[in-house]
Amino acid sequence: MTSLLLHNANVVTMAGDGLEADAVAVSDGKIVAVGSAGEAASALGSEANRFDCEGGVLLPAFIDAHCHLLSYAASLLAVDCGTAISIAEIQDAIRQRARRTPAGSWIRALGYEETQLAEGRHPTAVDLDVATLEHPVRLIHGSGHVRVLNSLALSIAGIDGGTEEPAGGIIERDLNTGEPNGVLIGMERLVDRAVPNLAYEELSDAVRQACGRFLIAGITTIQDATHTNGLSEWALFQRLMADGSLTLDVIMMEGSGHLGELPESALDGQLVRGPVKVMLHELENTEPDAGEVAAMAQAVQAGHAAGRQLAIHAIGEQAVVRVVEALEAALQRSPRDDHRHRIEHCSVLPDGMAARIAKLGVTVVSQPAFIRARGDRYLKLLAGTQLERLYAFRTLSEAGVALAAGSDAPVTQPEPLASVAVAMDRATASGVAIGPTQAVNTLEALRWWTSGAARAAFLEATRGSLRPGAAADLVLLPKDTLSASPEELRTYAPVCVWRRGEQGFPDSR
Repeated sequence: MTSLLLHNANVVTMAGDGLEADAVAVSDGKIVAVGSAGEAASALGSEANRFDCEGGVLLPAFIDAHCHLLSYAASLLAVDCGTAISIAEIQDAIRQRARRTPAGSWIRALGYEETQLAEGRHPTAVDLDVATLEHPVRLIHGSGHVRVLNSLALSIAGIDGGTEEPAGGIIERDLNTGEPNGVLIGMERLVDRAVPNLAYEELSDAVRQACGRFLIAGITTIQDATHTNGLSEWALFQRLMADGSLTLDVIMMEGSGHLGELPESALDGQLVRGPVKVMLHELENTEPDAGEVAAMAQAVQAGHAAGRQLAIHAIGEQAVVRVVEALEAALQRSPRDDHRHRIEHCSVLPDGMAARIAKLGVTVVSQPAFIRARGDRYLKLLAGTQLERLYAFRTLSEAGVALAAGSDAPVTQPEPLASVAVAMDRATASGVAIGPTQAVNTLEALRWWTSGAARAAFLEATRGSLRPGAAADLVLLPKDTLSASPEELRTYAPVCVWRRGEQGFPDSR
């Protein structure tokens, strides 16, 4: 592997070292020097390739601290309903896909937001039947937690008038007949098992596309937060890596139902076991089901007792309270330093909770882009006091809570610069600023995607900062990135990305 000198750059190490540098030296896939051009060049031989960064901002490559790779890959093949403003538009999009899909084959659609639809409601089975009666249809809400099935899909899934609602789930029903109307809330586990997996050839091609999108956005490492991950997913990821479809480094969370199954790493560290993912299934803005809370607390105790790091899903403020209580109980029973347990999302921060989270030493891994993607929904559904505590990054940071960021792809696109822009201006898609006092500056938000995300997965020795010995994963941004306005930043893209010192895609300048 050849050596590389990246020079004439505004190097931001994210190492907390205060180092002012304009060059980085790379050899054998690792950083060997950071400093002036002369200092960096002296660490390399005369055969080193040189890359003029032309004053651009050079950072460690981004790490997506919370995403779902297979779901994101599958979403690239699905009918995109994210921009639909009426049920008729959704019907038309599904109808067009049905025309080129063999009868009986599933049609997957996603991304709709009912508050943006002219009808102001979820589509129903009757609505989807208008689009096709010959194909089972699964339509996923933009949040990922509501599924709408047409009549054929309901039949295949075995959901009828006699089906009982699972804990934490809701089957919406026709008021006259009591029959399911196709809208299923918090029932991913029941619904998705009825939908066949993509053929491997389809999936591998979609994963290849997904990796390309991550890489172009400057992301070389992802943390897959899928709560069902177990040995079968581990084997699938290995296969995708072996055939060259999956080119990113992956930290795979282990589902709490599969605790202890996964090996620590594979393929020379390209695939690494991460935290134990614990789900607290909750309905939007409501108190979680008592049974779900008990199951979550039991999983927290088991994972902590096993000496593992935990990553616990909690969105609403009541869910956050229950998760913090479970962590407090686990740590009181068995104290442990530097556990780095995580709360995933922490969307609505309860009053006084930041100090308790900080005291526990818990990291919050959140998704700033949700404010842009779903903010107008929040404006309609949340009370004013909740809006002030929505994605309360400033409050958490000032309390001393470690923060990291992710996309939760496919819920939002894996675009760190767009996420940073939202963290800066807190603007919804319609331009309303939610909780502007919670805004942060560019560098702080970039830190969540680099050193913060690395620390959240115990990766700081090799990822998330530019220092000798770290992996040569770097991203070059336009030279005015640190001074750009949020609106400008939304239009920016990485100039170049390197993974292990190899250029990830052509220099676009």
